[in-house]
Amino acid sequence: MTKEQLENKLYERMSAENETFLTDLKAKPIDEIISHAYEIACRDNFLMLFENETGLNQRQLEVLMEFDHPLEALFDDWLNKDSDEMEQMCYCLELCTNDILEGRAEKKYSNPAHPLYGKSWQEAYVCDELPEWRADHRRSVECARAFQKEGGDAYHGQTFPAFLQKWEDTFGKERCMFVLACTMAQRTGDERFYLPARQAAGRFAALQKQMGGHTDIYAVDNHSCVINAAMEQLAKPERSKEKSVVQKKKQQPER
Repeated sequence: MTKEQLENKLYERMSAENETFLTDLKAKPIDEIISHAYEIACRDNFLMLFENETGLNQRQLEVLMEFDHPLEALFDDWLNKDSDEMEQMCYCLELCTNDILEGRAEKKYSNPAHPLYGKSWQEAYVCDELPEWRADHRRSVECARAFQKEGGDAYHGQTFPAFLQKWEDTFGKERCMFVLACTMAQRTGDERFYLPARQAAGRFAALQKQMGGHTDIYAVDNHSCVINAAMEQLAKPERSKEKSVVQKKKQQPER
């Protein structure tokens, strides 16, 4: 008998064996049927292996043919193996839940209106919030790359205001200013950063410290004049609002 004939013969025998097993099982109480659920699934998996070429050699197939109930023998042997199936299931469980949490975090931090995460990796680890830390980190890296790639050309090409608006709409003003502040923090004493830009960057000093001080990864390589212009432009509405509040207070009559 050829290898292919042996495989076909085994498949036929095991299929018939499984049909008998299932028929007998259907006559039993529902609780007993449920208790055999794992065995039913394993038997089906073994049969699926024989639907195509198994990879077994002639002698291995002949050994299986010696059993009166080869499918039962395979299942019994499977139970007796020191299998790492539970470890694999545990790993699968972790992957599944992590994928869900990562997806939710990515969606959350892709929203430009959502605030920065603001915790260090160590704090996130303790709080079981690493998916949030990673999503926020990736978003800040993407924000920095976008500015580094297009900011300089936009500045020299007279399209800087339009670029900044698009950048802000995509990543949010807070994240954009944070990236610029991280860049300025790496260039302490640079006189090309004017007071309005330095004041705006100063608002993020505490956040940078809270995040562990390792925020230099978000710094960009653009010229300091480009960084200064971007920070001043993004801070303008806030400065205008502050001036308006001061003016209103001055206009109020003393009581």
